[in-house]
Amino acid sequence: MHAATRTRLARASFNLPTLRVSRALLGKFIVRRHRGRELAAMITETEAYKGPRDRAAHTFGGRRTARVEPLYADGGTAYVYLVYGMHWLLNFSTAGAGTPEGVLIRAVLAADDAKPRLVSGPGRVTAYLQIDRKLDHVDVTQSALMWLEDRGIRVPPKRIMTGPRVGIDYAGAYWSSRRWRFWIDSPTDLSDAV
Repeated sequence: MHAATRTRLARASFNLPTLRVSRALLGKFIVRRHRGRELAAMITETEAYKGPRDRAAHTFGGRRTARVEPLYADGGTAYVYLVYGMHWLLNFSTAGAGTPEGVLIRAVLAADDAKPRLVSGPGRVTAYLQIDRKLDHVDVTQSALMWLEDRGIRVPPKRIMTGPRVGIDYAGAYWSSRRWRFWIDSPTDLSDAV
């Protein structure tokens, strides 16, 4: 069963406090138009990065380079970067222009063939959705190549789990223990809506 409505997320959905956006994106859909077809997947796991004060953020200490410039843009700007020379990671800027914070997409529930499946890991998410550096800086509130939709899925608060972010031990005990990773418990239970 598909949700009856498809509402594109507007700028106001991203220009909010980053932790709020990170949680609110759970259950929303990333839609990617690629080579004449539409790929869509429901967001099931995110991580929040709080900018200059967050030792795990690419903009820690106010770093401003060409690579991280999308995080300084208005909310809803895609920040796509390469790790380990092989995996693209997808983030969206949050909190408003000039505030370099963002949300990393860690997992999605993909609708392919007749059976939705969990795509876990940020590199696998971008591989499934055919996302690479060409989408860096794209404004998902206006782009025809990638956008986010609310399809009416409401995730019950008791199904939203929180925990430390993954792979950031280098940031120190305080920052690596922040419970800024959010995920849907048993997301495949929502698969009839995908």
